Amino acid sequence: MPRMTISRSRLSFLLTLGLVAPASAQGANKATSHTVQKGDTLWDIARAYLGDPFLWPQIYKLNTAVVENPHWIYPGEVLSLVAVAGQTAVPTTDTPPPVRSEPAPAPAPAAMPPAPPPAMAQAPQRGDDDGLGLFRHKRVADVQNAFRTYREAKFHPLRAGEFFSSGFLTEGDSLPWGELLGPVTPEQIESGRNRAAVQAFTEVGMRPPAGGTYSRGDTLVVVDRRDGPVGYGQIVVPTGLVRVTGQNGDQTVGEVIAVYGPIRNGQSIMPAEKFTDPGSAQYQAVTGGLEGRVLVSRDMRELRHPQEVIFIDIGRNNGVAAGDLFQARRTAGAQDKTEANAVDELMAVLQVIHVRGRTATVKVLNVISPDIKPGTRVVQIAKLPS
Repeated sequence: MPRMTISRSRLSFLLTLGLVAPASAQGANKATSHTVQKGDTLWDIARAYLGDPFLWPQIYKLNTAVVENPHWIYPGEVLSLVAVAGQTAVPTTDTPPPVRSEPAPAPAPAAMPPAPPPAMAQAPQRGDDDGLGLFRHKRVADVQNAFRTYREAKFHPLRAGEFFSSGFLTEGDSLPWGELLGPVTPEQIESGRNRAAVQAFTEVGMRPPAGGTYSRGDTLVVVDRRDGPVGYGQIVVPTGLVRVTGQNGDQTVGEVIAVYGPIRNGQSIMPAEKFTDPGSAQYQAVTGGLEGRVLVSRDMRELRHPQEVIFIDIGRNNGVAAGDLFQARRTAGAQDKTEANAVDELMAVLQVIHVRGRTATVKVLNVISPDIKPGTRVVQIAKLPS
């Protein structure tokens, strides 16, 4: 018998039509779990295993005991792809096609085609063909079920990412500043670069303060520092978080686990403060609450916008706590002596993110009048239960 030869272009055409299955697909096994690698996201994992990246909430819902925040997954975490008792099953892309118990009936000789029988009325699953065996159909995703995780998410008044990225005023305190030296690639080479881009999962070298040391597993915050209002020390602006992984000669080595802004060589580092999660606690209204004044914007902008960070002149010593809600209010003659007809009006709603002794860091939740200048009055309107 003569040997049949298939040209590369012919093979490519057959693969396109689905008449020849690729070797990798023929030998694929159903995966029940996935070990997170560097660079993985739930979006990519859903695309790889479920065939649709928009189904990532289903994987997240099966792994809430492992994944605290769906936007942050870490190498080495093992994610389940198959539901266990009490969970909703996750569909997989390699589900075997349904078996047809009887052939489709021949069309009736009528002007309009007959309605399909019940066995054929459902949408074809992956693996079904169009009658010609040429093209495969993709399963229709249940989008409403996929996004149920977001709809059912509990309210959290304060989150760790907001706390670590907000910054604070030093109030003139002497803090244990270390120094970020730069990337270390590979890990055995000490960092000696003057400028280098630092991204998530980059290994970096660090120098602790004189007489200090860092231990494996410590979390450090990387910051920019600049002059703050007179009498309140420096403005500290976090740019990222680093987790200590070991020692490299005289340098401490760590991995960047969060990025909030440009991370550069020479920036300061210090141990990250402990974040206390208030859970899903609800606000309690306050009558005749604390009053203070706006000191300065963290980012030195003229007009305020939602999510912007500003500092106020009352803090822990006055009874302010993380999560407190304040209103910024315009008071007649308080900001501008030319506003003779100014009245007391709401300008913005603020939430306390970080508290120190004499000052607090607040985030702008919504804005009515963006011209919130230094000296603007702020009034406490709600607190979280203590």
